[in-house]
Amino acid sequence: MSTGIIESNIVKGRLLPGIHGLRGIASISIVLYHLKHLSGIDLPAFFSFISRDFGYSVHLFFIVSAFSLMYSTEHRVGKGEWVYEYFVKRFFRIAPLFYFMIFFELSRQLLSGKIVTGFNDIFLNFTFAFGLVPFSDFIWGGWSIGVEMIFYVVFPVLLLLIRNHKTTLAFLFATTFVCYLIRSVLHAQHLRAPTLHRWDWSYFSFASNFYFFAFGLYAYQLVKIFEKSSVWLKIVIPLGVTLLIASFWIWDLAHKFYSLGRMDLMLWATVFALFTVWQYHNPSRAVANKFLQFVGERSFSIYLLHPVCITLPKRYIQEMYSALTPYFSEYAFFVCALVVLGVVLVFSEITYRLIEVPGIAIGRHLIRRHRLRPSLA
Repeated sequence: MSTGIIESNIVKGRLLPGIHGLRGIASISIVLYHLKHLSGIDLPAFFSFISRDFGYSVHLFFIVSAFSLMYSTEHRVGKGEWVYEYFVKRFFRIAPLFYFMIFFELSRQLLSGKIVTGFNDIFLNFTFAFGLVPFSDFIWGGWSIGVEMIFYVVFPVLLLLIRNHKTTLAFLFATTFVCYLIRSVLHAQHLRAPTLHRWDWSYFSFASNFYFFAFGLYAYQLVKIFEKSSVWLKIVIPLGVTLLIASFWIWDLAHKFYSLGRMDLMLWATVFALFTVWQYHNPSRAVANKFLQFVGERSFSIYLLHPVCITLPKRYIQEMYSALTPYFSEYAFFVCALVVLGVVLVFSEITYRLIEVPGIAIGRHLIRRHRLRPSLA
């Protein structure tokens, strides 16, 4: 997923290379995850964690999004009409490309015979309210946009209420507990009647995902506490994050808590938050390199376009995999992944340049015009 992307021409002094790189990692991870699940091609056994864990990159997007919003917005609180400017930026950062995908999907349905999506679902998607209504999204992978947009609405209130480490920590504990209860109830309902819908609403709803944003807000408070040169940021957190992720992948450690109301997601949230703190203060070359920053800048387009780039040419991907398997065995997956990533990046560059960047420019134009109004009166 997701969004919360730093604008292309942001003031250079406020660009965060490590955070941008995390978006790049999340983008590539989610493409690999869906390449396996949408195309059905096999992974080497050792890399089975890709099909199991890389889908959680969406939650990394949630955490990074909340962190980035705090970083870019906190200093604006109380200055002019900051709330108006915040909403204008958020809307024109997300809506243009998302509306384009709505029209693309409806056009695809129409060309296939008829539009099968109901008016109510179309309305909910145009208003970004579908994160509150079970299974009303119809854009591939778009569920996370519904979750994020609801968070964007409540964020200014949170920004006014939780301004320090203590209140943010209390908010984190409260939201984690409430979301855990909600997720447990929704998951239990799904287990009682799994045939009602193939998907588990406890995974996709805003109510059960809200605490990921709280982790992002708390990560922002942590960066204020730790000194850049402290042993925590130089050794403890990097080592801890690396070992935990390795244990999650190799020994499936986090998944052992799956049945406990999805407490495995809480472990991932903790690791992602610490990873964010680490990359903010001491960005590593493996994360904050030019390629991952480039991908991170286009992560919104990549997220919305990649299911299309996998699903529509699915047969050709499978044929390519079959042709390569005699030479690479199951490692042919990664050759296919390189081809798919290349295609996704090409189309993402087009939508980024033609839709995302102009949308950002419109938002900034409206803000500048609004700021000039008093002087023209």
